Amino acid sequence: MTLSSRVLEYIWVDGSKPTARVRSKTKILPPWDNSLPVWSFDGSSTNQAEGSLSDCILNPVLTLDDPIRGGNSFLVLCEVFTLEGDPHPSNKRRPLAEMYEAHTELEPWVGFEQEYTLYDGSRPLGFPSERRFPPAQGPYYCGVGSDEVAGRALVEAHMEACMKANIPIVGVNAEVMPGQWEFQIGGPEVDPLSASDFLWVARWLLYRLGENFGINATLDPKPVPGDWNGAGMHTNFSTAQTRAEGGLGVINGILGEMSKRVPEHLACYGAGYEIRLTGHHETCRFDQFKYGVSDRTASVRIPAKTAEEGKGYFEDRRPNANADPYEVSLAMLKSTLKRW
Repeated sequence: MTLSSRVLEYIWVDGSKPTARVRSKTKILPPWDNSLPVWSFDGSSTNQAEGSLSDCILNPVLTLDDPIRGGNSFLVLCEVFTLEGDPHPSNKRRPLAEMYEAHTELEPWVGFEQEYTLYDGSRPLGFPSERRFPPAQGPYYCGVGSDEVAGRALVEAHMEACMKANIPIVGVNAEVMPGQWEFQIGGPEVDPLSASDFLWVARWLLYRLGENFGINATLDPKPVPGDWNGAGMHTNFSTAQTRAEGGLGVINGILGEMSKRVPEHLACYGAGYEIRLTGHHETCRFDQFKYGVSDRTASVRIPAKTAEEGKGYFEDRRPNANADPYEVSLAMLKSTLKRW
């Protein structure tokens, strides 16, 4: 049997503002080299360094099978460090890792509902070229048929790729606006650090597979102005205490803390939240905070099952589709621990 070279796709989050982008480059190692080396890149081209001192360091933190190349190929998610060995200011994973690892007794579980919009050129997929807008929202959510959904081939390919990479994807569905979709990552038994890592790799896979279809995905929180839904990243959160008997009271306590820290949370929830969180299209206004059972017009929804059983999880509906999951998860932990 002939050994093949290992192909490693190094993936990292850049320093773009106000919204970070995911980047990657490929390292090829000979068959006899089983290492997972640190690597450098030109930070001056990713908004992470000046040209006069441009090297930044990629430190691998997660390795997954590469479902696109297959064979002896792997996806390598990395943290960014400076040449001095310190976490780069753009490295939002490190603060979450430190907080989570110091409080594993919480046993937090996180699930992300990542909405996104597919584009064909400058128009959302499914928006007809011969007129400005398609028929109004209504039939598209969880729709079936070429007159109601667009882009399913890419969505299915992405779902399959996530499963092949052992990313805990737990569902997909068409969303309220044409060309808009959602996939869910994490959930029971998935801690906030792992869920965030997996989501960044899942985003990379979505963009990368889009190249094969000639379709680009955007996380714009309000891709089409007017009477069209925006795109969010609803975040489901629980701890050992919220899942135990009497957990609903613990949830109410956490939400009480969150109500005192609305600006702090919104600062972590993605650029452009004010154009999405308008009080319309299944949102609560960004400058208000309310929560309720089965209420999708609230800032935070308590699922009906959680209320019925008196324990479980809650869903923060405010994070934008373009939010950094590391920052969102850290905000949740901080309010739980009252550590702002």
